[in-house]
Parts: sequence; C-alpha cells; structure tokens
Amino acid sequence: MEKNLKKLNNTHSLEELNHWLVDASFNKKVLQQIEKDFSQSDLILDIESPEIISLMQEHIEKLLHDDFAKLMNLLYRIDLSESKIESLRAYDPTMPERDVITFLVIQREMQKVMFREMYKNRL
Repeated sequence: MEKNLKKLNNTHSLEELNHWLVDASFNKKVLQQIEKDFSQSDLILDIESPEIISLMQEHIEKLLHDDFAKLMNLLYRIDLSESKIESLRAYDPTMPERDVITFLVIQREMQKVMFREMYKNRL
C-alpha cells in the first residue's frame, strides 16, 4: 500500500487518476469519500456515473465562478491546500483551473482512503 501511495503522489494528470479509479481495488471507497465530502457542501454527485470526473469538473467550474467561498469550504473539508494548487499550476500551466482542482481533489481523496487502509491493516 505504501508503494501505491508513493505512485499516487507522483501522478500528475486526470487521465492517470482515472486509471487509478478504474483499476484500483479501493475505487468504491474513494468514490464514497468524494460523494461524502461533496454532499457536506450541498453538492450532489452520482458516484455510479461513468462521467464522475466530468460531474466534478462541472461543480468546480460553477463554484469557481459563482461561489468561491463554498469552493474554499469544500477544499478545506477535503484538506487541500492552496500551495498544492499552486504547485500543480506551476507544473502544468496549461491545465485549466477546474482540472487542477479536480485532479487534486481526487488525488487527496485517494490518499485518505489509502491511509485508512494502511493503518487499518496495521491494527
């Protein structure tokens, strides 16, 4: 699990993350975590949809333009720092803002699930 966490931390694109979501044995837990955090910000996601990333992008795009405070609240709840956003922007300045945030949200949610699994197995 620790090796997978290292690989996840070195992932830099939505396509790579999508590969993790499709192939990872913990994908259901990650999707449930995403759904939980979004729902606590009154954002509805259908985690059964094959278009989950597109749905997240739509929500984030709308929040970027219409309710920045709500977006900041969501990012705080997910535990996603502005420095991580800035770091990915610097890594790929051509990536749209909504994709940067979507990528980091998914990556952070995956990390949470991996950490839980890692420590659950150690007890």
